[in-house]
Amino acid sequence: MPDENVTTDPYTGAVAGSASEIPPTGYHISTRAATFVVLGIFLALLMGALDNFVVLTALPNILQSLKEPFAGQTFVVSAYLITSTVAIPIFAKLSDVYNRKTVFLSGLVIFVAGSALAGLSQNFGELVVFRAIQGFGSGDFFPVGIAISAVIFPPAMRARVVGLLSGVFGIATVAGPFLGAFIVDHTTWRWIFYINIPIGLLGMAILLVVLGPILPERKSRFDIPGAALLAGWVGALMFALVQVSEAGWAWTDPRTLALLASSLGLFVIFVVWELRATEPLVPLRLLKRRVVAASGGTTLLVGLVIFPLATFLTFFITYVTLGGTGSASDTIRDVLYALVIPLVFGAATGGGLMTRLSYRAIAASGILIALVGTVFLPSFSTSTPVWTFAFGFLPTGGIVLPLIPMGFGVGLTFPVFLLAVQNQVQEADVGAAGGLIQFLQSLGGAVGLSLLSSFQEVRLQALEPTVPAGGCPTGAAPSSACLQYFQAAQSALASSYDQVFQVMLVLLVLALFCTFFLTGHHPRDSDPKIPATPSTESSLLPSSGVPALPQAEMAPELP
Repeated sequence: MPDENVTTDPYTGAVAGSASEIPPTGYHISTRAATFVVLGIFLALLMGALDNFVVLTALPNILQSLKEPFAGQTFVVSAYLITSTVAIPIFAKLSDVYNRKTVFLSGLVIFVAGSALAGLSQNFGELVVFRAIQGFGSGDFFPVGIAISAVIFPPAMRARVVGLLSGVFGIATVAGPFLGAFIVDHTTWRWIFYINIPIGLLGMAILLVVLGPILPERKSRFDIPGAALLAGWVGALMFALVQVSEAGWAWTDPRTLALLASSLGLFVIFVVWELRATEPLVPLRLLKRRVVAASGGTTLLVGLVIFPLATFLTFFITYVTLGGTGSASDTIRDVLYALVIPLVFGAATGGGLMTRLSYRAIAASGILIALVGTVFLPSFSTSTPVWTFAFGFLPTGGIVLPLIPMGFGVGLTFPVFLLAVQNQVQEADVGAAGGLIQFLQSLGGAVGLSLLSSFQEVRLQALEPTVPAGGCPTGAAPSSACLQYFQAAQSALASSYDQVFQVMLVLLVLALFCTFFLTGHHPRDSDPKIPATPSTESSLLPSSGVPALPQAEMAPELP
């Protein structure tokens, strides 16, 4: 005779007991302790997100101090970018194999050690190696930090926390350049890296005190060959793209072709291996799930747009709006505010709406709102003002106005894809699934910047006017022919950026199409839950697919 108390969880498909058997949260942890855990994760995320923006600001001073040509900036940036992208799925899988708390703290240790070593760098080679160590550690923070948050909080609160943590990248975009400039102006560039040490140690201390072990539901093995293959194909691909966009390599350059061919070959081997491995690093079988495939595809397309956008806006304002004359830092700051502040509010709003609306409704609405702003980007010209205000404060036009809906709309989508995927997979895959989403977003940003930069350069070469006979020497009063040439060249530059914005518009339309394949909604605290039983080492949070441990395994609660 069937047990009347047994129900089927609508999100995981697992058999669950009656909801009355479940406490309000999976972890027996006080509100204050949970708040401190989120603070520790937030500090790590902010530190990792800030680092690249801070370093970019101080890079000229660093290269000058180390007596390195400014062209060397490519290697400082790419070393961090490549290793952080590779590390995301590796740490995500490690968190499914070992104690999530230990894995998260390991990333913090690696990042802090890399920061200390980078600050002690005596030459350029050392700096590149230590930046790579930093980047590898930073790949741990987001996927593992989100997995820990999923353990601590019930579904409704979890959505809000993920929305908050997703907004940290917007904060870093604005705060990073200011922090970097402040440090360089008031002390040595080495404090760009040293400042991470006290912040990282504070995050470690918080998590050590308030968080107990978070063990996987079942024993599994780490996929070492898969990790090596992943590092190989991603590293070869991204290094080639970075060199094309920043170092001036041609697409037909033998070095570029060799790297791309190597990347393709390693990628094919990686896919074959992951499909056959019993404990794959990236469980590609998850892509058979409609929600995972739709979330991954949309995340990749959004990453192709939103992360390169700030770079192209910076170039447009500097070389088109201001004509490359004078300092553009204050203007760029104000423009980025118009994009990033709405993005932070959008991420927080999206997290709050997760328990009220379906995944599809939030994601599609966010992309539609972003499209409203993106439609106006290709109309920018040399005469477009940075901003137009009514009543002295209300934006009514200029470059700034379209960025507000773009930032808010994309921000709305940030919490959706990660939570949708984590709520649809088994506990054993929750870390790898979250890492897959973050990996695709990071890969989209890196690939998008490189490909769109190359596209813009090709279009500029096709649109550029012919230099007048005799040339236009600098330092001399320009002739009328040269004035016409400069105006035409600036218009051509604006047109090349407008065509990049058109490509971004197409990518967002494709992202909107992908959102229609999303199904389901975020579980509510009142939904059927999988009960925790004292006989097991770990159990599942209500409808979440992530582990929750008995109170005995938790560190003492804060008073």
